[in-house]
Amino acid sequence: MTPADWRALIEAYLDGRLSAEAFMRRFIEGWTSGAPLPRAVVDLQVAVELFEARVRAAGEDGATDDDDLRQAARRAAAMLSDEPGVSPHTFDRVRAREEMRRFQIRVSRLAGVGCALAAIWLGLSLLQIYFVSEYIHLTLGWGAWPSAVIGFFLAFVPIVGNVLAFLGATQEGWPVWLAALVFFAAPAATLISGWSRWRRRG
Repeated sequence: MTPADWRALIEAYLDGRLSAEAFMRRFIEGWTSGAPLPRAVVDLQVAVELFEARVRAAGEDGATDDDDLRQAARRAAAMLSDEPGVSPHTFDRVRAREEMRRFQIRVSRLAGVGCALAAIWLGLSLLQIYFVSEYIHLTLGWGAWPSAVIGFFLAFVPIVGNVLAFLGATQEGWPVWLAALVFFAAPAATLISGWSRWRRRG
């Protein structure tokens, strides 16, 4: 039953179109239907239970005073009249637009961070390929093309590629701290950052 149905039932009792006993039976049927109950109906249920107990105690031929039930019904009717009839399925356009805007901002931020990480990773990969190839070329005395081909594959081998690129960079004159920062610290930082963001989204 909806709040409007409860209000109509209570008004029918208050107007005399339903007896107190009939109202009690209809109220119990609505109460046990499993539908959500307004606060006013929950409060009225106590009075209905008390009236039902007096009816049972009086027996079939006994007259039962329903003054308390009628007063409780008036209070419930007033409370139901004050409650706004808002449908739970109403589509809130303003809230939907706000949620969509927040979602778009979040996606754009994630996309920006992802593009930055991808650019850093690409740059590191190119540097690593170059210095691994140079290290092989200078150390083993191989030609440019064989060194480039072997260097391309070795550059992507974990740890091995980083170490060879570090050696190649220092061989080319890079400071040790800078080579270590570029080929050890920076890859580790990008991996950790990407992993933490993936875990938060998951």
